[in-house]
Amino acid sequence: MLVSLRISNFILIDDCSIVFHPGLNVLTGETGAGKSIVVDALSLLVGERSTAEAIRDTKRDAVVEAEFELKQEASQTPGILRLLDQFGIPMEENVLLIKRTLSSGGRNRFFLNNTQCLLKQLRELGVLLLDLHGQHEHQSLLHKDGYLPLLDGFGSYTKTLVNYKEMYANWTALRKKLAALEEGERERVRRIETLQRQLDEITSAELKPGEEDTIEERFHIIRHAERLNESCQTVLSALSEENKDCAAILDQLDQLESVLVEMAQWDPSLETAVESWRSASIALHEISRDLQGYSQNLEFDPAELERFQQRRFLLRELFSKYGETIPEILEYQTAIQAELDQLQDTDQSRERLREEENEIHKSLTAQAKTLHNQRVKNAKKIASQVTSELASLGMKKAKFEIFVSYRGSSDSPQPSIFGPMGSDEVEFLITTIPDKPPRPLREVASGGEISRIMLALKCVFGQADPVPTMIFDEIDTGVGGKTADVVAERLTQLAVDKQVLCVTHLPHIASRADRNLRVDKREEKGVLISHVAVLNEKEKEEELVRMLGGENSAASKRYARELIEASKG
Repeated sequence: MLVSLRISNFILIDDCSIVFHPGLNVLTGETGAGKSIVVDALSLLVGERSTAEAIRDTKRDAVVEAEFELKQEASQTPGILRLLDQFGIPMEENVLLIKRTLSSGGRNRFFLNNTQCLLKQLRELGVLLLDLHGQHEHQSLLHKDGYLPLLDGFGSYTKTLVNYKEMYANWTALRKKLAALEEGERERVRRIETLQRQLDEITSAELKPGEEDTIEERFHIIRHAERLNESCQTVLSALSEENKDCAAILDQLDQLESVLVEMAQWDPSLETAVESWRSASIALHEISRDLQGYSQNLEFDPAELERFQQRRFLLRELFSKYGETIPEILEYQTAIQAELDQLQDTDQSRERLREEENEIHKSLTAQAKTLHNQRVKNAKKIASQVTSELASLGMKKAKFEIFVSYRGSSDSPQPSIFGPMGSDEVEFLITTIPDKPPRPLREVASGGEISRIMLALKCVFGQADPVPTMIFDEIDTGVGGKTADVVAERLTQLAVDKQVLCVTHLPHIASRADRNLRVDKREEKGVLISHVAVLNEKEKEEELVRMLGGENSAASKRYARELIEASKG
């Protein structure tokens, strides 16, 4: 809801602040006083174009700023908060401040909650805050994209629309998967070839955990077999064979053991030494036997050495590619086998997805057609009601139509064109001249007509339109008599659930206002300046008398009071 508006140095307004009422706010004043300046200022805050001519005093900037209250229960509030979050705009206590400055150099600056923003962002947010009707590009009736949500908001086919959206989401997800499969086909083939080559290389190696240590050990033994044999013979010779220089070590040990035994006979304390000597002698005899067996089995085989050499090279190459240990390589082998299985299953997956996509497409087509038929029926109902409303609002020759076109058909070669909301395009058509074919609303209606058409639409659609604040300019063009009463009544009804600001010359409308604002233009220091004032009850009556043209006559006063009393009923 629009809470307040401040305008500074803009057209005929030097500086003024306006506080608005939640219900019907009516702006009146003499012709040329500057009533539309307020609407023009609001249009700037929702992103409409500006010109340097709008700056009253070129020595300083023109400033327009407004405060909006975002009510938690309002349907458009979540969307506004999402946009502010996307824009990185801070939000406190459900208050939104919008400010725009215009400089004589043509530079515009835009602010949301005192944070500078882009014009595009201002426009995105503006459509959720204000709906302007009159000579303004911002008004919703000039934007075809808003027609379908309005139509659906008034319909009773919510379940059909929800079902369609769910199907559409599933269909879109499947199409993305299929597209990803198709786009990645070449890469998939390359990946399969790479993985298969790696898998073949690892599998053919027939790796066994721990074999790297065994191979290294065996390789070094075979590589040094000759030297090991020579060393072995040297030790055996010293242990058990006599040579020209000395007796064998084992023979010497046996002889010395006899001496030690004899000594122990004389001194029993040497028995422990005898036992230790015998243990050492036994150990040396065992070593001699082991070395004899080792020497017999030790053989240098160049072919075996070559085999182990090649195995070492293979393992080192695998370690450099797939892991630092054999368990790591085997783990990698398991992983690429699983990926390879998945990639090789892609063809079957693609076929399954295509079949599933075809089935959903059929169901989606049927659901879109059902939704289309329900929309056509709803459109006829709304068009009839809007036409009746237009007649009540003084446009008796007007005929309003809603054309719902289905993009494609299951019965024709052209496939259906699906979107998030169905396969329909909606156009609002109107003719105000009998026997003339209807044309798109944005191409036909004038400012005053479009305000009344919008009023008619709003009265019919009710709560279907979530925008909380509506502004009507020139709504009374060509209106008088009973029609003026009907327009006033409709605005009053609309203001029960919406905030309405109406610029008018009709006392019938002004008398029903929850807040009356009057624009006066007067000369100050040789310069014409517009002022905006909030009227009390007495001033309201005086303004109605002026609007009635009675020049403060008794009849005009009486009629003004009657209008005010009637509005209270």
